[in-house]
Amino acid sequence: MRIVDRWNRELGCSPLKLSQIRSIDDIKTRLRENWVGYVREYRILLILGVLASLADMASTIHFMVYAGPEAELHPTVRFVSQFLGPLLGPVFGKAIQFTVVIVLTVFLRRWAIFIFVPVIILYTWAAWYNVWGYQIYYPPLLRFLEHLAI
Repeated sequence: MRIVDRWNRELGCSPLKLSQIRSIDDIKTRLRENWVGYVREYRILLILGVLASLADMASTIHFMVYAGPEAELHPTVRFVSQFLGPLLGPVFGKAIQFTVVIVLTVFLRRWAIFIFVPVIILYTWAAWYNVWGYQIYYPPLLRFLEHLAI
């Protein structure tokens, strides 16, 4: 038995098959049905996600003021920041990212915790890296790459 089948059986849900989604109306219906009680059930994860997202956004603005949008690794944030600048770009880019997380977790509500936890960890790590980690990792990485190039 596949592990996904076992998880679905244990969670009491049937697997989502692509044939089950026939139109945009099916997606809207699923989002509307899954929204009921969503905020109450996931309020702690939503708060942690917003806080981690805000920390990542603020740290991205911090480093982007000095390094420019070209230094951003996330393609959406970099693209938006090239047009809106180092202040509004990260704000708008992070708003897009978090909106996608919300829509995805509402649509895949039974799997929301498996989406929220890695997102919160990655946003928190990114905020740390933008402020302190860059100074720790980047110089040794350059020395290592120079050593390989010789």
